[in-house]
Amino acid sequence: MDTIPIHVRIGHNLQSIRKQMGLSLDKAAGLTNVSKGTLHQIERGDLQPTVTTVWKIATGLNISFSSLLKDDDAAVTIAARKDVPDVTEDNGTCRVYVLFPFDPQTRIETFTMEVDPGGRYTSSPHRTGVREYIAVVSGVFRIEVNGEAYTLGAMQAIRFAGSVPHSYMNESDRLAVLHITMHYADVY
Repeated sequence: MDTIPIHVRIGHNLQSIRKQMGLSLDKAAGLTNVSKGTLHQIERGDLQPTVTTVWKIATGLNISFSSLLKDDDAAVTIAARKDVPDVTEDNGTCRVYVLFPFDPQTRIETFTMEVDPGGRYTSSPHRTGVREYIAVVSGVFRIEVNGEAYTLGAMQAIRFAGSVPHSYMNESDRLAVLHITMHYADVY
């Protein structure tokens, strides 16, 4: 069971990664387009970042999303959705739960995303070589990938290059639950 709140874990991981890369807060801010003050608040554990902010940091620092969320070498290999999301977006209508953090051997990470009716999340394009695999567990889910719209229901899946603009939407009146696997062509 997690004893460290997710925003504190994100802060510790961000600070550790930034220092390993030899980056000042100013340099990290320039790379990520996240202000120095915001990065400092995240590192201190004073701020719960949104999904968008975590993706900006991950993309700007050229690291995986879950490397900012991971626990230190957890020995558990069975995953279940937590009671509290790791990160949220769109005023809490989109919730992301990390199932398996980034694994450098497989170069994948796995999440569950819940999108409330009317919820929307627009992702920043990821770096070249990132592929997304999304399976709809329940509900109806609409995704726009590089300007093309696709609507999927339960037991349907989609894969696409994550390096293009993409948005997730739930235009139905029921909760949509998605399993998302990210594959990184390069090891981080």
